[in-house]
Amino acid sequence: MITETDRSYMKDAFAQLRDPVRLVVFTSALGCASCQAAVETAKAIRTQSPRIGLEPYDLTMDRDKTDQYGVQRAPCIIVQGGDGRLIKFYGTPKDVFFRVLVDCIAAVSTGKDWFPEEVRAPLAMLTSDVSIQVFVENGCEACRPVAETAIGLGLSSNYIYADVVIAEDFPDLMKKHLIGSLPKTVFGGNLHLDGHVTEILFLEMIFQAEGLKPGLGKHCVVCGNPSSDVICTTCKTKIQAEAVDHKLRSEKLGKSDSRRS
Repeated sequence: MITETDRSYMKDAFAQLRDPVRLVVFTSALGCASCQAAVETAKAIRTQSPRIGLEPYDLTMDRDKTDQYGVQRAPCIIVQGGDGRLIKFYGTPKDVFFRVLVDCIAAVSTGKDWFPEEVRAPLAMLTSDVSIQVFVENGCEACRPVAETAIGLGLSSNYIYADVVIAEDFPDLMKKHLIGSLPKTVFGGNLHLDGHVTEILFLEMIFQAEGLKPGLGKHCVVCGNPSSDVICTTCKTKIQAEAVDHKLRSEKLGKSDSRRS
């Protein structure tokens, strides 16, 4: 259920929408307890701005669309902008992750850079697709920054496909990935990290999921200097410092905008 607090959050977040955004929603008529809630959430968001479009599909009946978007299960809410990049939310986002979904829509519409150039530049080295799945819980505030990092990276590269999975809606996936605590991040389907993941560790895991391995005789993917790590210590320090500084500037700007409004 969308609360008045949720509506107020949407009003503020969508005030500066610029480009059209599509919400592509997949549901199933069979065995999907949370599908109706996902549809209601998407419809409530759609009413907040004429720049937000809504496309509903059935996971089974609309097989061509299911295959086109690579949707594995329902419910799934996809946020897609004009550049074709997309972020998938599996399950029904509520509470903390309703706000994450709203922020994702706003970022896609406004073209917001989630990270400074120092974080985004290494992604140009990617040559093949890498999937990121972040398993979260709707009320988990500690899960939020990990999901936001995955979303930001997914919006920064055509090779990264980021999924936010509301774990409580998919107990079978929790069992499959042996999830005991949240957040949990899965890179490329088989590399797992529990808990908080920094931007630099995200980058390292993405390149390892693509096939790069650390070891003697290797080189840093960022600067090209010899390094036994995928990203050398010097570049790690610089990139992480820039990421933290960018985040602090964004938070300061957000507080300033809030005071003005």
